[in-house]
Amino acid sequence: MINITKVEIPYDELLARLGYLKAKTKLDAKTETLIKENSQFAEKLIKPKIAVVSANIEIRGNIVFFEDGYKIESSNIAKLLNGCFKAVGLAVTIGSAIEHKRDALIAAKETFAALIFDAAGSVAVEELISEADNQLKAKEIHTTKRFSPGYGDWHISAQADFLKWIGADKIGIALTPNFLMKPEKSVSAIIGVYK
Repeated sequence: MINITKVEIPYDELLARLGYLKAKTKLDAKTETLIKENSQFAEKLIKPKIAVVSANIEIRGNIVFFEDGYKIESSNIAKLLNGCFKAVGLAVTIGSAIEHKRDALIAAKETFAALIFDAAGSVAVEELISEADNQLKAKEIHTTKRFSPGYGDWHISAQADFLKWIGADKIGIALTPNFLMKPEKSVSAIIGVYK
């Protein structure tokens, strides 16, 4: 359904994530080279993986019932999916190699390089979920915006059942006791589909 084998890190997005304003910041050559070289290295460490599931839905009050038995109790999700006949669950990860490299750089006291790797990973996973969303929209045409656990009244603890429904463990995503995803550079979201 969705196939992404390579993720690129847009340089301008990386600069923005690092706090550099394109119109206001002039980087010196050494800093620019460091950012570009570390970004290129980070791209080589990305291992994109995607899990996708979909099911027909029925909404009763603030509860969304899925045909396969899964359900979400959230007024925000019920509102998002109002008028939809189906919902798609997405989980994506770029793997843990970038965060391991970041941690090694922190241990070596190479703080700026570590910051670049962390920012590169964040930009890369956003690029991955956006491309997955775009491929879904190309197939389904009429879709809602995406929405993730932890926003609005969809509590972060709902992440456990949501990832189980998606089958995110098959792509190596697990949860910490605080419901944060591991690898860190992972994103999950639900998207509604209209007729």
